Amino acid sequence: MSLICIENGRDVIFGETLMAATRPGGKIFSALSPEVIDSIPETERKYQPSQPGEGGVHIHLATSDINWNGAYTVVDFALGEFFFSISEETAVRYLPNFVGRFPATA
Repeated sequence: MSLICIENGRDVIFGETLMAATRPGGKIFSALSPEVIDSIPETERKYQPSQPGEGGVHIHLATSDINWNGAYTVVDFALGEFFFSISEETAVRYLPNFVGRFPATA
């Protein structure tokens, strides 16, 4: 099964930088395509992790295996190094599907 970007619904192709979104302190994460990451302005990115309970979303590098169709696969999809975080307001604007599926917890 291919890794599908939660925001645009497309397969994340092997060789593209694989990124994942997660909540601070969260254990669940979702794949993001490079186009989605590129749409988040540099000015909105914070290079310090948010603390649990602060809201927002962490963006991490991720790893995975390759699927038969040339996309990354859900097999061995793993969260990697922290890359940047965004505020809850920015997440609502640029990651609405992720925010809707995984709401912030207080």
